[in-house]
Amino acid sequence: MMNKLFVVLGLLLLGRAAAGDLLGGAWTLYAEQHNATLTQTGGVLRIEVRRPSEPFYLTQVNQGLATPLPAGRKLQLSFQARAAAGNTLRALLEQNVPPYVAVIASSPTLGPDWKTYRQLEVTERDWPAGSLGVRFQVGQQAGMIELRAIALEDMGPDARFVAAQAALAPDQIAARIRQHRMADLRIEVRDGAGRPVPNATVRIEQQRHAFLFGANIFELKPDDNSPQQRAYQEQFAALLNYATLPFYWGAFEPQRGQPHDAQLEKMARWCQARGIACKGHPLVWHEVWPAWAPADADAAIPLLRARVFDLIPRYRETIRYWDVLNEANSAMHYPKTGEGQWIRRDGPAAVVATALGWAREANRAGGATLLYNDYNTGSDNEALLRALRDKQALPDAIGIQSHMHGGLWPLPQAWNVAERFAAFGRPVHFTEMTIVSGPEPKHAPEQDWVPNWVTTPAGEAAQARYVAELYTVLFSHPALEAITWWDFSDHNAWKGAPAGFVRKDMTPKPIYDALRQLIRETWWTRATATADTRGAAQVRVFRGTHTVTARDAAGHTNTQSVELPISCAEKTVTLQLK
Repeated sequence: MMNKLFVVLGLLLLGRAAAGDLLGGAWTLYAEQHNATLTQTGGVLRIEVRRPSEPFYLTQVNQGLATPLPAGRKLQLSFQARAAAGNTLRALLEQNVPPYVAVIASSPTLGPDWKTYRQLEVTERDWPAGSLGVRFQVGQQAGMIELRAIALEDMGPDARFVAAQAALAPDQIAARIRQHRMADLRIEVRDGAGRPVPNATVRIEQQRHAFLFGANIFELKPDDNSPQQRAYQEQFAALLNYATLPFYWGAFEPQRGQPHDAQLEKMARWCQARGIACKGHPLVWHEVWPAWAPADADAAIPLLRARVFDLIPRYRETIRYWDVLNEANSAMHYPKTGEGQWIRRDGPAAVVATALGWAREANRAGGATLLYNDYNTGSDNEALLRALRDKQALPDAIGIQSHMHGGLWPLPQAWNVAERFAAFGRPVHFTEMTIVSGPEPKHAPEQDWVPNWVTTPAGEAAQARYVAELYTVLFSHPALEAITWWDFSDHNAWKGAPAGFVRKDMTPKPIYDALRQLIRETWWTRATATADTRGAAQVRVFRGTHTVTARDAAGHTNTQSVELPISCAEKTVTLQLK
C-alpha cells in the first residue's frame, strides 16, 4: 500500500550531462521498508532490490523535472544499465500525480553487461514545470540494478505535430468525411419490361453505418425485464451498432472446465437480433488470470491455445471481431501469470505472432477480424508491430486504447496516434475510449475502484463538447473503422468513474444526445432524388446499409436493401418497378 512508502535516500548523480539535458536534480528511491537500497559510486546508481514489490511500481527511483515542456517537442530518454540477475525495469517520463500519464515508457530486460537504451517520443500536450518526472520502476524481481549516463534531451520540434494542426482545420475534416465516409450510389429505375423510367422518385433511408460506433455492453442482462435494464438495452440499440462482450478468462472460466458461456451466448444473440456487431474481448491477457491457471509458461501455453481454438469457432455465427491478445507490452511485469512468464522468456512479438497464428487457424472458416489491442501508443507498440510485420504476422486490425480518466488527449495527439498506427497498412480501431463527466476525487494510486466519483452538470457539458470534436476528427481519418466507448453506463463503470453515455439511473447525458445527433443525423443519409431521362439518379450517401425505394407516377414501386461496405467508393443498383 502507498501508505507504507517513504523516501529512503536522495542522491545527486554526478557526471557529464548531454547537450540539452533536462535533468540535473537528485534521484530519490521510494520503496516499502527494507525492500531496496540506493547507493552511488563514481556516477553509477546502484539499486539493490531485496525482494519484489506487488505491484512492481511500488519500488522506484525518480527525479522531478523542473522545466516546462510545450506540446510538439521530441524528447529522448537515454541511459545505460545492467543487471546480473536479468532484471526487467520500466523506464518512464511520467506525470507526477494520478493518472500518471506516460510521455515516454519502455520496459527493457537487462543483461549482465552495460547497454545503452534510448526512447524517443513527442509531447502531445503542454506540461507545466514540476508536472513530470523521470522514474525507473524496479520492483519486478530481486537483484542489483545499475544505472548511469541518464539523460533526458529536447531534440526539437516534431514535424508530425505541425502537420496535425493543418489536418484539423474544419474544411479539411469535412472534406475527408465526404471522401472517406461517403460513396456514390447510382439507382437505375426500370419498368416491368426493363425500360428506363424517367422522373421516377427515389427515396434513400439509411439503416446502419458501415463504420462501427460501439461500447462495451458488459451490463447487458437479456433476461432482466426491470425498467433500468430495459432503458439500458433500448438506449444502446438506438445509438450504437457495435458491442464488446467480456471474455476475461478468470471471470469466464473461474473453475477449470466450467465456462460461463450461457450468459455470453444470450448477450451475443441479443446483439445479433438487433443488427449489432459483436467483438469478444480478450482471448489472451495476463490480467484477470484464473486462480487455477498455471504461472509457468510451458504449462499455460497449451491452455491458452485450447481457449482460442474453442471460442472462435464456437461463437462463429455471432462474434465477428476478436481482441486476440491484449497489452503484450506490459505483460512482462506480471510474472505470476503464465502469459507474463511466456512474454518475459520469448518477447512480445513472438507471443503475439503465435496467438494470432492460433486465431487464424481457428478462424479457418473465415469471417472474423482479429485484433491486437494495447494502451501503449508509443515506440514500444510501434516496435512490436514492426516486428510482427517482419514476421508477416500483423493483425487484421490494430486496436488502440484511449482511456482519459485523468486528462483529455489534445486533438492533435489523437490524430497523430491514428496516423502513426495507420502506417502499418491495417485498419485502426479505437477500442477502449473513456472521457469522464466529473472530477476525480483524491485516492491512493494503486486503488482500482474510486469511491464517490460522481458526474456533474459542468463535467457532462465538457464531456459532450470534447467528444463531439474527437469523434468528428477520428471519423474523418481514412484508416479508422471503429470507435468503442468504455463504458456505456456509469453503473459499474471501470474504476467507478462517471464515464458513461448514460448515468447510473440510465438517463442520457448530453454526450448521448450529441453523439446521436452526429451518428443518426449529421452522418446519416435520408435523401430523395428524381430519376433523369435515362431513369437514373445518383446520390452521395454515407457508407452502410440503406433502404432504397423507387416509385413512378402511376404508383408502381420497388424497395431494395443496398449495402455499401466501409471501403466502397461507388455502387450501382437497378430497381424494377412492380
